[in-house]
Amino acid sequence: MATLPIQLTQQGVQITPINNQLMVGKKGPLSVRLIMDFTQTNEYDLDLQNTQATAQFDLCQTIFVDNSAGGAPLSVVFPDNGQTIVVKAGTQGYYNVMCPNPIKIQFLCSGGQIITVFLINIAIPGAVWPTQ
Repeated sequence: MATLPIQLTQQGVQITPINNQLMVGKKGPLSVRLIMDFTQTNEYDLDLQNTQATAQFDLCQTIFVDNSAGGAPLSVVFPDNGQTIVVKAGTQGYYNVMCPNPIKIQFLCSGGQIITVFLINIAIPGAVWPTQ
């Protein structure tokens, strides 16, 4: 049975500063942490338009995904440009993204696990490693 996607609310995201990086954006290096429980649904939709309009987080160049406990891949889709990243189960890593503004991202996974994703406003070289 298909479930409806859950909207990630902008009030529920946590924005934290990143130390020891070059300045990027109006507030310097930042990350947004998202914790998604795929035991509740198989899709989360994120729209950070209001967060960007209030200059809390202004761009996304890299994402970090922890799918180390996952039993299924996570697809990260940027609907405005068509970029899709598939994060294999049992891995974690940094992925460079071409994320247009406003930030809109879909997260799809049928594995029934909790996955943590960080949106990062600085460019970090891509790297993926197995954890199992």
